[in-house]
Amino acid sequence: MIATLTLSLICAPSAGAVCLSEMSVVAFQGEELKDLIKRFDGILKSKVNEGEAIKLMDDFILRFRTLENEIAAIDDNLEIGEGDAKKMKSERKSKVKDMEKIAEVVYRSFIHKGRKNITEGNLQLWKAAAYTLGQMGEDGGTFLMKAFELKKFRDEPELRGLCLEQIGYTHAYKKFADELIDLLDHSEYLFIAKAADALAQFGEAPAKIRKLAIERMSKLLAQNYEATITDKRDEEAQKKYRMTGRSMQNALEALAHVSLDGPLDWTEWWNKNKNKAEVWSDE
Repeated sequence: MIATLTLSLICAPSAGAVCLSEMSVVAFQGEELKDLIKRFDGILKSKVNEGEAIKLMDDFILRFRTLENEIAAIDDNLEIGEGDAKKMKSERKSKVKDMEKIAEVVYRSFIHKGRKNITEGNLQLWKAAAYTLGQMGEDGGTFLMKAFELKKFRDEPELRGLCLEQIGYTHAYKKFADELIDLLDHSEYLFIAKAADALAQFGEAPAKIRKLAIERMSKLLAQNYEATITDKRDEEAQKKYRMTGRSMQNALEALAHVSLDGPLDWTEWWNKNKNKAEVWSDE
């Protein structure tokens, strides 16, 4: 699982849940969201104390998930017609806005005027923000994509790649599948790999989305592989396949729910199954 975002700055990219410290729980119980945001902004403005900001991100995640649960409960009551519908809809709207606000506040880490410079401390802060947004569904994914596109990070491919990877953990299939699929043909090989890593988290997506991703990825994987054997002296082709092939194959396995040996097997599988309704059923 993902390590808690604390002063240790230990972040594991292949995990699902973020552990929350006792300090976060206490803060959640005793501090209003607006006060927490004010404290967070103050730390960003200070240009120091990145660890304190990272610790507060635990609390943002806890609040975000609590709001998710409260909205789900409201939706259940609305569905069965229990309670004051008008009041519940108003409460729901307010909670949705709070969720959007929390994600936006975490995103401020990337763009705050107090965090302009590329320093080791700021890089750790931004990495933590990426992991945090990855736990915030579609709201988090929207800001991860914005962070990926920021010009200030044009010379920070590792950070941008992390932002792409974490979009997968949002599980916002409908919102981001097309954008991630488009990135599978990017000029930066690291981004191809990270887009594939993100798509690997979409194994439970509707069949229509998985099919689109598999079709595109299997064709690109085959093309990349064929380029390596057509001219074995083509170092660029070798590098591209070396950097992207494994991630793409992992994603194909997650999306298709089968395990195969390599690019040629995936081409064969796609040609055999692309028109089989039973393979692409959501039932």
